Amino acid sequence: MATWDAREWLADRMQVAREDLQVRSIDRYGETETQVRYEQDGQAVARLTINGPLREMLQKEGEGRWEIKAQIGAGTGDVHRLELPETDEIIYE
Repeated sequence: MATWDAREWLADRMQVAREDLQVRSIDRYGETETQVRYEQDGQAVARLTINGPLREMLQKEGEGRWEIKAQIGAGTGDVHRLELPETDEIIYE
């Protein structure tokens, strides 16, 4: 199992230090969606949406994937997407 650091990944895309980003909120919607909002200097700067684990028909637990979408800045102009194996542990803070 690998560990994926969401804050580090996001900071890299924003070209800021990981320590400059703070978690503003973590909200869960049902069993398959998590939204994490990040701030910098007290201002909202990004929203990360994690869906999953998603599995295709006949896939067993552990064979699915996480779908991740990051919206950086105001609006939806700067959007980044990626997928990770279901077995990866995601760290938000």
